[in-house]
Amino acid sequence: MKHTSRLLLLVFGVLLAACGGGSSPPPSSITLTVVDGQNLGYSASYQLGSGAWTALTLSSSNTYTLNLSGNTVYGIAVRCNPLLPGMATEVHLIQAAATELSNPKVTCSGPNPSTVAYTLNVDVSGVPGVVAGDTVAVSGKGFSAGGNVLNPANPVTVSLFAPAGTQDLLVTVSASGNPTNYKVAKVLRNVNISNGGSSSTSLGAADALTPANLSVSVPSGFTPTFGSASVNYLSNDSQGQGQVGHATGSAATSFPYRPVSGFGAGDRYLASAQAGNSGNVLERYKGGSGGALSLTLPNPWAPGSLSLSAQAHPTVSGLSYGGANLQAYRLELEDSTLIYQVTLGKGWLGSNTTYTFPDLAIPLGYTPFANASTVQASVSALLSPSPVLSLDESDPASFTATTDIALAIATGIYTVGGSNLSLP
Repeated sequence: MKHTSRLLLLVFGVLLAACGGGSSPPPSSITLTVVDGQNLGYSASYQLGSGAWTALTLSSSNTYTLNLSGNTVYGIAVRCNPLLPGMATEVHLIQAAATELSNPKVTCSGPNPSTVAYTLNVDVSGVPGVVAGDTVAVSGKGFSAGGNVLNPANPVTVSLFAPAGTQDLLVTVSASGNPTNYKVAKVLRNVNISNGGSSSTSLGAADALTPANLSVSVPSGFTPTFGSASVNYLSNDSQGQGQVGHATGSAATSFPYRPVSGFGAGDRYLASAQAGNSGNVLERYKGGSGGALSLTLPNPWAPGSLSLSAQAHPTVSGLSYGGANLQAYRLELEDSTLIYQVTLGKGWLGSNTTYTFPDLAIPLGYTPFANASTVQASVSALLSPSPVLSLDESDPASFTATTDIALAIATGIYTVGGSNLSLP
């Protein structure tokens, strides 16, 4: 189940579009953007205030500006066609105050960029401690490739399939283990990737910077049964990116990561951690510029504080997470045929603590969960010290050194037409 709100699926494919607020007047309109880079097709509807849902007339621009007609809150819903036959249909719904989010964005399908073959020859003979069997990895936005060190005296040939053009690349040398033993990390600037092209680079002792540390704290009294943490690097052009630290289980509470040689202005690290048990997942994502990094996971939902009615379009009760910096809730239902995801801004929800998934099967054209089907459900509290709302899974440039996002997720399973579900 995609209980992590898809934050991990990109490596960093997230962030949160900054929203308006303060003393500024609320906007008189909002603009919805639907990303459908592979032209799979979609349908969309909107709601003004608490009014009826109205189907949108689709535009080839995939951009829709809606006059709020004096309303301060709105809803938009998009049904995305499956990427491949047999995959689940997805419904994405956002309900927010216009001051929270005036530019909602839904991604149905990202671009499918063409790639070219490129070869990078990496000389690792000068890397301290390098031995046969170590892995050389070269990574960028949306691609990664590697090769094994057979003899440290010989360069390692790494064959890439990457988008053509000038971009930064991250090169690492690591040995397996828990935590992963990263021996060196270096950013290569402005590499011109061309079809059939090649270049060479050398990694040496000067590139093996002194390791720094990531520490992760879990809430008192919370006993996870699984967990992991990592440190990833993003170059200033958001093209050079990749992992420079990783650990799982108890090792994830404190472990070293390898700083990137050549780190410069606009570059940043993203530390992330998750820990969970049968009914909870706790996550934290935090940017940084280097040095010691630390993450404190949010408190879990109180046991039994949430309930879902066992319906195809259930009512959720108990939306009153007590953690600081609450910005929104993310509700998700899923089986093999349908994923129905709702993002609720706190400005839309107000003092209400219950929410019913709207039945938009007719205006959007999807098949609801069938009676007696098994549905996986999750309720997430989205926390951040900044006024953020919409998760953008397609733009790593949105991540900055000050990004700070946490999620407290309660998960469970119910049968449509059966007993109500208590979470966590």
